Amino acid sequence: MKLSKRQKAFADAYLTNGGNATEAARAAGYSPHNIGANAAKTLKNPKIQAYMKQRLQPIERKADLDVDKAIIHLLDIGMGREITARSSTYDNIKKAMLEDTTMKYSPGPKQQVEALELYLKYKGMLRNSSKELEDQQIAKLKADARKSKAEADISEARASQVTAERGQSRVVFIDSEEAMRQYMEEHPDEYEHTGE
Repeated sequence: MKLSKRQKAFADAYLTNGGNATEAARAAGYSPHNIGANAAKTLKNPKIQAYMKQRLQPIERKADLDVDKAIIHLLDIGMGREITARSSTYDNIKKAMLEDTTMKYSPGPKQQVEALELYLKYKGMLRNSSKELEDQQIAKLKADARKSKAEADISEARASQVTAERGQSRVVFIDSEEAMRQYMEEHPDEYEHTGE
């Protein structure tokens, strides 16, 4: 499984940033143009999936973590069930445990929503984070602006061509079919049908 430097950087960033593909693509140096869609496509690459799985296996083994345990824990948090957590403080100089505490708590609404978002992402039911959606909307707005400018440039070029052909310096822009019909009736000598 040979990945390019950029693909490897993407996968490593994805693993360390909490699973945000758009941010991983940005960190790996992918083009900002349509980054959300490109990030999603890159994430689905089988080589990248295999690489990330390979990277996670030793960590999961060391932590005695398997997917079923992780999902059950995630769902417990998401459903607001009481969670048992352990906190330890070890002094490496004295080689002694200073504090070993087990506590129980109920996750707050923010933790519940975040846990359910992660679960839905895992299941493939939640694809667009707000950042990815925002990136897509910005890209669409930019594309629409480029299209509008191109259409305006074409209209201006046509108007210049008509003016040059007729030797006139007047261009009339008409905003509706009704106004166009009325203008044509009032100025039949100025109207030339081009077949468009």
